Amino acid sequence: MSRRIVILGAGRSSSSLIRHLLQHAEGENYDVRIGDLDPDLAARKAEGHPRATTFGLDAGNPDARRNEIEQADLVISMLPAFLHPEVAKDAIATRTPLITPSYLSAEIKAMDAEAKAAGIPILNELGLDPGIDHLSAMEVIDGLRSQGATLTSFESYTGGLVAPESDDNPWHYKFTWNPRNVVLAGQGGSATFKEDGRIRVLPPHRLFKEVTAIDVPGAGRFEGYANRDSLAYEQIYGLEGIQSLVRGTLRGDGFCGGWDAIFQLGLNRDDALVTLPEETTWRDFTAGFAGGVSKHADAAEVRAAVAQVTGASQKSLDLLEQLGLFEDAVPQVKSGSPADILQALLEEKWALGEGDLDMIVMWHRFGYRTSSGESKVLTSHLIHMGEDEVHTAMSLTVGLPLALAARMWMRGEWSATGVLLPTHRDLYGPLLKGLAQEGICFTETEMPAS
Repeated sequence: MSRRIVILGAGRSSSSLIRHLLQHAEGENYDVRIGDLDPDLAARKAEGHPRATTFGLDAGNPDARRNEIEQADLVISMLPAFLHPEVAKDAIATRTPLITPSYLSAEIKAMDAEAKAAGIPILNELGLDPGIDHLSAMEVIDGLRSQGATLTSFESYTGGLVAPESDDNPWHYKFTWNPRNVVLAGQGGSATFKEDGRIRVLPPHRLFKEVTAIDVPGAGRFEGYANRDSLAYEQIYGLEGIQSLVRGTLRGDGFCGGWDAIFQLGLNRDDALVTLPEETTWRDFTAGFAGGVSKHADAAEVRAAVAQVTGASQKSLDLLEQLGLFEDAVPQVKSGSPADILQALLEEKWALGEGDLDMIVMWHRFGYRTSSGESKVLTSHLIHMGEDEVHTAMSLTVGLPLALAARMWMRGEWSATGVLLPTHRDLYGPLLKGLAQEGICFTETEMPAS
């Protein structure tokens, strides 16, 4: 009898997950059922495969959602993270294993005992970041510990970027995943991390000012800014007492200065609603945040006002100018939050066009002392290019870890229960091996500490 994997959500990051599972469905005797709010999108992702069925998914309808989950042997949820607690409750009630790429929430973490009692795993954080970063970091950390080394520092940065051959805008960026998450960057609160034994708290208004320059062999120079909570990884990775610990996001060289100007102005705020008069131009819109200029101010005056308010450099102001924020053009979206209005512009300016390729860059640096007391540094980096605008590097690196773990479960190759992260050798070992077979692999370099 054929078994069933149910995928909830057929958005951008699901493309490679669906393709990979369908490629192996016949040989491993399972069916794939794909649900999405847009049933036509789900059907397109299935590509007419004989082992695929699709359905219209109303994730907010608990009865319909639970019915699909109950009939599955395994569920992979690609829904927005805020829906995952409800999906997890359904998984426990129907005793259905669940895998998601999203960060582990406190609400799901509290379901550990219930999941164990139901005899199922709820495996979280198995995508790119979080996901592949866990797998690769833990392999190195466990390897160093097995040699008697003591970890003194750990830095980890990941970016979904545009491939060099498709990099044709000065921001060095195009959308390859949910634009909303990019537009709201900086709105999530302060970043916390450790630096030379001291806990650092970096408030949002300094987040894009204190950036780290990172050179990745074969990819170039990038800027890294800290994610919200790096301190949690002391416990997750078993790094209690480590002197320096930071996890962050990579962007192209110069991006953070431009984004800091947008953030300081408040152009990406999502906590206010406005309705713009019909004749409002982008220059008017920007001037309204900068203040201090007349209604008929020209582009130079508005640019100077932005510089005064934000402290932006001329290079950063050039980036805002490239977006058209000082022009007479009229915004297409005229009502909503400032973030809504800005997002419409960015989706136009930063669209991944036909023939464009994206690129994933992940970079780790481990500082450690050997058992003989020698200080060393090990760097590990991943560079992966997308295939096209559907099977992007983002889709591949988010979807393939999920697909590989799902196939392992269906073959009976792991059997842990409860609320889990992919930080144990039983998972990260075979998953990294499977990813390497798909061309997703890391390059390591070791050297004495300077």
